[in-house]
Amino acid sequence: MTKAEKKNYLTKTAFTLAEGGRRPHLNLCQRKTAFTLAEVLITLSVIGIVAALTIPSMIENHNNKAWKTAKDLWDKKLVEATRQMNIDGVMTGVASSTEDYMNYFKKYVKVIKTCDNSKLENCYAPKFVQTGDKETEVEVSSLTTANSLGQKDWNTNTMGFVIADGTAVVMAYNPNCSSVDPFSSEGQSGQVGCMSMLIDVNGKKGPNRVGDDIQLVNATISTCDMKFQDKCIAASDIYPPAAINTCDGSGNEEWDDRGTDGYNYCASNHWAGAKKACAENGMHLATPQELADIATYVYKQDNNPIGVNESRSNLTTDQERATELHWSTNDWQYWSDQPSEPGNAYCRHFYGSSIGGLTVNCIISYPYRRARCFGD
Repeated sequence: MTKAEKKNYLTKTAFTLAEGGRRPHLNLCQRKTAFTLAEVLITLSVIGIVAALTIPSMIENHNNKAWKTAKDLWDKKLVEATRQMNIDGVMTGVASSTEDYMNYFKKYVKVIKTCDNSKLENCYAPKFVQTGDKETEVEVSSLTTANSLGQKDWNTNTMGFVIADGTAVVMAYNPNCSSVDPFSSEGQSGQVGCMSMLIDVNGKKGPNRVGDDIQLVNATISTCDMKFQDKCIAASDIYPPAAINTCDGSGNEEWDDRGTDGYNYCASNHWAGAKKACAENGMHLATPQELADIATYVYKQDNNPIGVNESRSNLTTDQERATELHWSTNDWQYWSDQPSEPGNAYCRHFYGSSIGGLTVNCIISYPYRRARCFGD
């Protein structure tokens, strides 16, 4: 092939490729579209923030609906069971204790586990949160009697049980309740009046919090700041106790009813004010014996108890015990709940290295004495 023929052939081929078999035009300077790393990170951050703000409320709403449904189901079961028990004549008059009552109750409700009052934590969460003015953690093992559920006159123990759907209950029974139809308006209060209950529709699962998965039925849980010899004791002193007027006919004489004869301090009565403050918290001012027990404990006289009216010297404060009870042994007098002569009440003096016996002439109008509240 001559040079002219080759040139002609190449020209035709190029023309054919360009015209007959078109190929896409490529622009090597054109940019491809994509997200940058910064844009991806910002987007993920926004998604995370939105999720953090919305998911907890969604979960809370879901849990609240589930707990409400479970509570409604329990209420229906309870009303139906007690209605049938009333019809059968076994709601009242046949049991003298919670343990006896449970033998009848579990024939009407499918109970899969029972626990006596010494092993409540085997049926119920070991601890739960009591709500109100302040949140307090309560140990279920402390709820051994009807008294611990706010029923001081029932004189029965509690029992724990779990029903088939997992609902856990601590219950006390009132042997003296009235037999009524639980479907009537009277029956609702009467039916509840036979039982005092702490109900956890979520079993041992969290949050174990009154008002969420836990409800109280005819029950109140008194919170206990600390324990001393199986008694509740307030965590701090009342100091100084606020004075009240117990001689003006206002009703405050309830806290000191000795009258005004020879009694010149009733208009500013700090001792009665301390009694009232303890009662408002469901507690009482320390008894002489409780003050003696405290003295024995903080001075570590375990094998040689200090008597109610006994004074001792050359003692050594057990600082660890005193700190445990937040008790002051640095020259302070503590009120007892006992009145003495008009215008006075008994108190006890705690010194750094000695203890005074029960003092008769503690003037009730004198503010600078401490008070500590005790419970049952």
